Amino acid sequence: MKNPNAIAKEAEPFLFEGPTAGQSLTNDPSNPYPWEKAPEMTSVKMATEKIFFDLLKKDNLTTVATLMSQKTPVVDIANLLLQSGFQKGKWNPDMMLNLLEPTMYMLMAIAEKAGIEPVLTRDDADVIIEDDEDESLQDLKNSRQQTRNIIPEGKGIKDVQIQKINPASVGGDIKKQLDTLDSAKIKQSILQKQKPSLLGKTGV
Repeated sequence: MKNPNAIAKEAEPFLFEGPTAGQSLTNDPSNPYPWEKAPEMTSVKMATEKIFFDLLKKDNLTTVATLMSQKTPVVDIANLLLQSGFQKGKWNPDMMLNLLEPTMYMLMAIAEKAGIEPVLTRDDADVIIEDDEDESLQDLKNSRQQTRNIIPEGKGIKDVQIQKINPASVGGDIKKQLDTLDSAKIKQSILQKQKPSLLGKTGV
């Protein structure tokens, strides 16, 4: 039986990049780590575009699609991506929270193009994908505030309980590009990644 808490091999590059417990107490103040400095990005729009273009890179696109095909929850993949960005000093924890919804939407759009039925959360709770018609700026602000309010008390971003995903969270330009992704190329990349190596079979 597959261990539901097992770490997928494709996710390993995103792990163990953070500090060990108490490490910040021994760091040289004159040489801070990236996450100890002011974040590079303070705009949700700019950060969302950064994540989007990183996801479009062939290796990244294949990796996240493969993870979703293996039923790794979308929220877990989004958290890995956002945590990696935080540790590299791209954004702060508050920005991470605002980026969770658009990152999940982008991953779900990739899954749809690849013909994958993704698992959204660990408990497989129902997540509503809202229509993006007549979406106003105020509605989007309310959506982000709702995301902020559904963190269980005393918990962190990994414990966020997403209930609704709003397509407007990614912005019109990114949504159009997601709609035009080449699904055939994504599917082919997944098949190539899953195909066993002939060299591996021969022991070379």
